[in-house]
Amino acid sequence: MKEILAASTTLGYDILRHGAETYRVEECITRICRAYGYPNTDVFVIPSSIVVTITDGDGSYLTRTRRVLRRDTDLDKVDKLNALSREVCANRPGYDEVMARLQEIEQGPVYSPRMQMFGYGMISAFFTLFYQGGLLDASAAFVLGVLLKWVIDKLAKFEASSFFINIVGGAFTACSCYLAVKAGFAHNQDKMIIGMLMNLVPGIALTNAMREFIAADLISGMIKFAEALITSIGIAIGVVVSLAIFTPFLEVLFG
Repeated sequence: MKEILAASTTLGYDILRHGAETYRVEECITRICRAYGYPNTDVFVIPSSIVVTITDGDGSYLTRTRRVLRRDTDLDKVDKLNALSREVCANRPGYDEVMARLQEIEQGPVYSPRMQMFGYGMISAFFTLFYQGGLLDASAAFVLGVLLKWVIDKLAKFEASSFFINIVGGAFTACSCYLAVKAGFAHNQDKMIIGMLMNLVPGIALTNAMREFIAADLISGMIKFAEALITSIGIAIGVVVSLAIFTPFLEVLFG
């Protein structure tokens, strides 16, 4: 009973912290417990916490809570963990095998820092073109997008909050685009800013919030919507402060 509770909660915890929806986590945990002979399972999940209680035929019950302190977005691992949950329900492997598979997925390959920087650069360049920027603007946005990812990684090493990271990211975007245009490396500052900010826009968080509302998980929906809103406010603060304060200062400094 303890092993089933531990394995199911750990699997749900891993799925949740990699960006899965609340209903998916609750369904995975419930199905696993049911497959091992515990149909009376109560699962409560919000983006920052998991509470699981399983009850046996004699009325004895066990409860476990997992606190989710840090979350990221890794849809590949969500897919693999979801597939593992279905495999566990079908084959009912032992506890050690389940935990080994979980560890294998968690330690699986991820994109290297260089590849992530390249991705940031390509997103910045393509969205600059999408918003009718020129090839020169896209080229400059690519370089600045790579630098933006480098700045974000440096801040993450100091365990800075996501809100602060988005403020700095927005400020860096506005200032760097201004300097690129001022130096003659690009022409359309606004198109470059929009293109680079697409790296920071919380699109997945907002989408998941809407899915939570549709699934009637109102608490999780409100939390994720508030998270997306705060992220957007952080980006806006960084850009507005840069344009209102630092840009005039740079104008005076560089003429």
